[in-house]
Amino acid sequence: MSKPELPELGLKGRIFNIPTLLFWFMVALIFIPGRMVLRTRMYNSTVFLLVIIAAYIFFQVKVSKEDKRQAARDVASIVFGFLALWELMTSKLDLLPYVFVPAPENVFYMYARDWRLISSGFFRSIFLLLTGFLYSLSLGISLGIAVGWNPRLRKAVFPIAKAIATVPAMIYGPYLVVMMPTFTSASILVIFCGTFWNFFMNMINRVGTIDQRIINTAKILNVKTRTMLFGIILPYTMPRIINDMTVSLSISVMTLTVAEMIGADRGMGFYVKRSLDYANYTQAFAGIFFIALVITFLNVLIALLKKKLVIWNY
Repeated sequence: MSKPELPELGLKGRIFNIPTLLFWFMVALIFIPGRMVLRTRMYNSTVFLLVIIAAYIFFQVKVSKEDKRQAARDVASIVFGFLALWELMTSKLDLLPYVFVPAPENVFYMYARDWRLISSGFFRSIFLLLTGFLYSLSLGISLGIAVGWNPRLRKAVFPIAKAIATVPAMIYGPYLVVMMPTFTSASILVIFCGTFWNFFMNMINRVGTIDQRIINTAKILNVKTRTMLFGIILPYTMPRIINDMTVSLSISVMTLTVAEMIGADRGMGFYVKRSLDYANYTQAFAGIFFIALVITFLNVLIALLKKKLVIWNY
């Protein structure tokens, strides 16, 4: 049975909806004088306005796709609603303590003022993140396949790995930062330990529970062990491996951020930690939002990777 087609979205459908109304309400709020300016310095609102416009353009692109139309409207309504409430409660009505809850204009202005510091920290963090993550991914998958293929080895190793994996890397992360000769090697090791066991144990489980009919068919064709492991089992488990990458990547960013807050002199976590040390919560908010944006962007890349490289699924 074919999926019913949604009516084509016209100009009326693009304009008369809740996200659009909230967008114009946000634009109007920005140009209305607020009360917070009487107590603290308010930065230029241009960056905040550009962020809102970019978000609205992104919404219009998403709403053009029939299968994502309703989801795009719901997400955009929540985002614009949150920003409108934040702007109203802080900048305009000054109902919250400005020291702890800064105005959105001030938070987004930090990206224009501190762009050199933020960009250098971003590239540094991405280098450490990808290095540790790729090491854990490659070793976790290869060793997981080898252990999972041998029933005796699987029964002996899996309980030990499960016990070790219950200890979060953030607990022994400070020890690794102190023990390793450089912060770079410490960060890579912390990220590796934080994600390796997830890939390793999941791979053991998948290899051990693979459909026996696939294995029997390969044996009948006299497939060699190496081809069996990396030509049949690995492609079979690839969709779920990529699904695991989303969770593991978030864990990697969280682990790296904690490590950077302990012993780094630059990076995304260092930017937040330095801001908190000086009680600059405007910068801290900007750093937190930037980290969330980076995680979202990386998850989108993983989704695109799965769509392009893994055309099969089960």
